Amino acid sequence: MGTRFIILIFLSGIVFTMGCTTLRRYSSLAVPETNNSIADIDLFGLDLSVPEPGMNIKSLWDLSADAQSQFIKILNTRYSDNEEFLNTFNISYMNEVNKVSIDNYTNRDLRLVFSVSKKRKFLNDKGVSGINISPADRLEYLRISLKIPDDSVLSFKSWKMFATEYGSVDIGDVSFSKTLQLNTAGSLSIDKGKTGGDMSTSGTALLSRKEDQSVKYRYLLLNGRINSRKIEMEEEGTREIDLTGNIIADVTLAFNAFPETLTMLTGLLNSTGQFNDPERIMIDYQVVNVPGMREIKDTVKADLQMDYVYRNVVHGSKTFPEWDDRVKYYTGTVKKTIPLFTAGDYVPDLYCIGLNENRRELLKVKAPNNFVYELKFRSHVEASAFYSWLIQYFSNNENQETGLKIGGQQLIFKDENLTFGQIKGNSRFGVLPYYK
Repeated sequence: MGTRFIILIFLSGIVFTMGCTTLRRYSSLAVPETNNSIADIDLFGLDLSVPEPGMNIKSLWDLSADAQSQFIKILNTRYSDNEEFLNTFNISYMNEVNKVSIDNYTNRDLRLVFSVSKKRKFLNDKGVSGINISPADRLEYLRISLKIPDDSVLSFKSWKMFATEYGSVDIGDVSFSKTLQLNTAGSLSIDKGKTGGDMSTSGTALLSRKEDQSVKYRYLLLNGRINSRKIEMEEEGTREIDLTGNIIADVTLAFNAFPETLTMLTGLLNSTGQFNDPERIMIDYQVVNVPGMREIKDTVKADLQMDYVYRNVVHGSKTFPEWDDRVKYYTGTVKKTIPLFTAGDYVPDLYCIGLNENRRELLKVKAPNNFVYELKFRSHVEASAFYSWLIQYFSNNENQETGLKIGGQQLIFKDENLTFGQIKGNSRFGVLPYYK
């Protein structure tokens, strides 16, 4: 009995000692130094998403199965010709104009993908000894900031998401702090009736009781801050967690606004899919905000900075546990200016109708308030639809030499009332991107 008791005390002491020592971060710590050459960061990729203007367009295929059947019977009765009957299947019926939000073109969702890496090979500088790179080395702490110039015409608004390879955190306000956790388990099994103890990863020993002890293990700590000019992200890993890899940050931003008046037309087609007469077409206007094109440069740039703490294992790299490592910490900073996006990434896809020659001439309309507006459409589809209607209208000889009004509002081209003679035979007259 005395021998068993002594063995039990001995094994318990070993388990207790191992449990305590594995909580240590290192065996010894050398004096920290500064080295800016060990790690690097790059903007691996980005995506600037542009909200599409909503359009309430319905067709036969948007109806339920029963409604489709009834509608096809009506079309079959109305159109006896097979080809004409089949063509009606693809007619779109615009029930109403779904207006765009006033800030639809200035607010953007921006996804940034940063790539953090360790430099495993670097040259010595003027004979100064470099660092002995170890497979056990890791980046233990990162602080990444992205700053746009103070005179920039865009600003950050809010966080949406901050994600790493260890998990993601959805954000709902301008700052956040959250811990990602992982459960791990350690066990000690002791079987009664044996004369000795057996220590293994399962902790087998001499007692008829099994105990499972769960330990909460913090994987990664994420912190972040944001203001109108700067976003900042912090990552702090714990034991055996290397922070190299990709980091995804989703934010919303806004450009300085400039007002534009959009044109919205309804009633181009009748219920049979044929073009309506001009007096049946309704024209409406909506003022929206677009990026201040006169102020924004072709390429928007930002200052990227990463502060890091590098954990260098001087001795002890042959084992995975870190409690027996001799460690030296290096702090460093990486700074660079990076291009975020060009004008083509944020210019709204607005379209107009006109000529793009030495002098750009656009089709305009004179509103009831006697203001003259350029016809600007939300999409190429809308602009093309009106262009097709216009050409079809002038194909009728009796309409070629008279001015054209739609919804009672006069169309203007080259400072005169629009007539067919102004555009006849000019193949360059057509749909154009408004921001060329």
